[in-house]
Amino acid sequence: MAKKETATTSVLPEMNQQTRRNLAKIGMAASLGTLVATGLMETSKTETLKRVHLWSGFALVGFSYWHYSLYNK
Repeated sequence: MAKKETATTSVLPEMNQQTRRNLAKIGMAASLGTLVATGLMETSKTETLKRVHLWSGFALVGFSYWHYSLYNK
């Protein structure tokens, strides 16, 4: 049997290392800004603010890990 070669397609177009680093930094800044802004609001009053605050925290952790992984090679 012949081996089939499957082409892997990336969701993101080909980017150089510097572009990935910049995107990770932008994501960290945006999620941190959202986290601080929702933290200053009264999140106990609305369920939506609680969710946005929680998910922006998760996003900050994810972007931070991505940023860390881009520099450790």
